[in-house]
Amino acid sequence: MSVTEAPSTAGLTASGPVLKGLRLPPPDPPRFSLTLKIFATAALLILIAVGGAVAVSAVRSRAVADAKIAEDLKKSGPAWESFQQNRYAELQRSLAVVVNSAGTISLMTTLVPETGKPDAATVFDTLKREQASSARADFLIATDSKGQALARTDRPLPYAADLAGVPTIAGALQGEPTEGIWLSGGKLYDVVAAPVLEGGSRLVGAIAAGFQIDDEVARNLEQLLNTQVVFLADAGKPGAPAKAALAASTMGPLGAAALSAIERRDDLVQAVLREGKTIGPLALDVGGETYLAYLLPIRSSSDQLVGAAVALRSRERELAAFRQIQNTQVLVGLVALVAAFVLSFFLARRITGPVERLVAATEQVRVGNLETPELPLDAKDEIGILARSFRAMLEELKEKAALEQYVASLNAKMGSDEQTVAMSGVVAAAAGGEPRVGEVFAGRYDIQGVLGRGGMGVVYRAHDRDLDDAVAIKTLRVEALSADPGLLDRFKQEIRLARRITHPNILRTHDLGESGGFRYLSMEFVRGLTLKQLIEASDILPTPVALRIAKQLCAGLAAAHEVGVIHRDIKPQNIIIEAAGGLKIMDFGIARLQEERGMTAEGTVVGTPDYMSPEQARGIALDFRSDIYSTGVVLYEVFTGTLPFDGDTPLAVVLKHIQENPPSPQARNPKIDPKVSQIILKCMQKDPKERYQSVNDLYEALTRVTA
Repeated sequence: MSVTEAPSTAGLTASGPVLKGLRLPPPDPPRFSLTLKIFATAALLILIAVGGAVAVSAVRSRAVADAKIAEDLKKSGPAWESFQQNRYAELQRSLAVVVNSAGTISLMTTLVPETGKPDAATVFDTLKREQASSARADFLIATDSKGQALARTDRPLPYAADLAGVPTIAGALQGEPTEGIWLSGGKLYDVVAAPVLEGGSRLVGAIAAGFQIDDEVARNLEQLLNTQVVFLADAGKPGAPAKAALAASTMGPLGAAALSAIERRDDLVQAVLREGKTIGPLALDVGGETYLAYLLPIRSSSDQLVGAAVALRSRERELAAFRQIQNTQVLVGLVALVAAFVLSFFLARRITGPVERLVAATEQVRVGNLETPELPLDAKDEIGILARSFRAMLEELKEKAALEQYVASLNAKMGSDEQTVAMSGVVAAAAGGEPRVGEVFAGRYDIQGVLGRGGMGVVYRAHDRDLDDAVAIKTLRVEALSADPGLLDRFKQEIRLARRITHPNILRTHDLGESGGFRYLSMEFVRGLTLKQLIEASDILPTPVALRIAKQLCAGLAAAHEVGVIHRDIKPQNIIIEAAGGLKIMDFGIARLQEERGMTAEGTVVGTPDYMSPEQARGIALDFRSDIYSTGVVLYEVFTGTLPFDGDTPLAVVLKHIQENPPSPQARNPKIDPKVSQIILKCMQKDPKERYQSVNDLYEALTRVTA
């Protein structure tokens, strides 16, 4: 039974021409080409990668360099002490030559009768000679046994000073060699003193030697510390704020810049030269270059703060090796940018060429030209996937257009017969006492005509006053209900199941009711032809038309299967083709839920013999694959124009479905695509395990066929 307005006819064939459309000019060029975008992206990524690597390595290298410098500078204190001890030992050896000389001892024991002291002039001259020949000191000082100064080689005579309270001299007068640092004339001196002994035991005086802490001393310390060295002297007056003066340096002209950098930190000068704090490492800007500095206070032999030793290490020089690596990274980055430009241009052409073809094809489709353009179908990337999907879309559109034209031409030829058939249906309906054309049925339906009739009831065209819409009314005959008590239950199930499915390829069911002893079902009204009528109207349907029908059938069945519904009676008579080419599956009256049991339980055969699956014919439990078998039979008839099996009786047909393999579709239609033939035969395998396991799999196989 079908919901359609037109009966069947025969002898009509159609093959819709490929649509032609406007030939559009190329689209306006983009503001930013894909080539430029690819290059910019590649360049940006390289810049980020190289710049990030340079930045991260710069920060990390600076941190590592600062940590290494700080570690080395913190060793300056112990190294300075060790350096001083070694220097004092060396200076004591030089002084020993002077104090142990017989001439010096004789000089210190030869007294002037008037003063009771050695002659100052003679002592001065003798010390001058010793200073030049042996001691190599910057000055020598001689005192008597009580610490009274006799002469100092860097001061004119007479030179009188009481040095007994100076720790360096006082120690020597106690008979022991001593040493210390003196601040004199804004300069720093390492001073060593030793006793002058007559006969090896009697103290007759002391001699002290002063050795200036100069640039040479700083260079010697530099070799030990592996740092730049600056010595600062405190030029401030006692009781006044400290004032740093440059005493010695290994930095040449930069020594003054280092002093200026330190002086700019007034708190730093006071903390070191007045408070005696060890400070550092800290960063100083010396001549536009960053140095890390470590400041050690210097105390005199009397424990007075007299200056500071400053160890400095250049951060830039420490990072010199890294700078070379960094420059190499930048150079590599620039080379990579050039390579990126060349590579991106090459890649862009590989990408934009296919994209341009896709754009051109899209423009043509937009204006209705469905000719298959040249597409990059062989590409292995996303472009290829897009091109293949685009081609599939074009095939779908061409199939849809072909089906629309075919149905339109068929409807045009059959339009003159429609009213005659409708009127004959009215006469038959009136004779049976059923709803009449022109009457109101069930208080809401204006009966407008008979659409079709079958063994179980009649289908009417009506206008639903409540919905203000055209509907189809399907009634069940009273005699059919009395002959088959289970029919009403199946009728109720039809609406219950059908209303669970919402899909464009499923005929919508509205309501179930009763009026005047008649049970009826209201459903969507569709203007169109059954698939059976289309098949009978032509020897063989055109391939694009057949493919469009097959795919829509799969789409509708997939929606039904998704909610657990097995149709169980898929056949061309239950498939309507609308004028616009849309397909509707109807009549779920004998369908059931996969998990349900009951009125169509195992052992009960319900269905149409020509399209029945082997398991349905045996009356055993069914699953979705039974519908796939029936779909295969429908496709066999659609693509070949004939059924796979025939027989004198329905039972004979059923037995063939159970026992015989279907003839090859190519034997019935030599022009059929071999792929379609294989698809049909796979659907019709006797063992459900050998068929497609879902309608989705069948649909996917059909999409690989080109009309």
